[in-house]
Amino acid sequence: MPKQARLNGIKAFKSYTIEEAAAVSGVSPRTIRNWASDGLRVMDGARPTLIRGDDLRDYIKSQRAKRAVKTRIDTFYCVCCRKERRAAEGMADCDVIEGRAKLTALCEACGTVLSKPVAETRLPEIARTLDLKITRYDETLR
Repeated sequence: MPKQARLNGIKAFKSYTIEEAAAVSGVSPRTIRNWASDGLRVMDGARPTLIRGDDLRDYIKSQRAKRAVKTRIDTFYCVCCRKERRAAEGMADCDVIEGRAKLTALCEACGTVLSKPVAETRLPEIARTLDLKITRYDETLR
């Protein structure tokens, strides 16, 4: 099973049984039943239980939006802490390849390696708050 439910196979104007909804979204039928008890709209009085495709899609999108964590330009998202964290000791490495920059640092709380892509044009702004070690890779060396 995927870690995230799929949206691309769900048809908005189709009604799905629990098993069909599970198959099209790539989760288990038990997950669909949990979602139904947690707020996913189902058609009342219908047997078998039917779920509209647009309701299923909207529910998955709303669950994703709740989990989304916005980070500031000088912070990272730590997958271990599941929170926005600063770089340990305010230091980060920056690799620039073909106009794209990738910041790498350690989490201040748990020491996990953090990374995040940023635009190269934002590096001066980031350098005001983080001690950056910038490494540029020449395009001709590839």
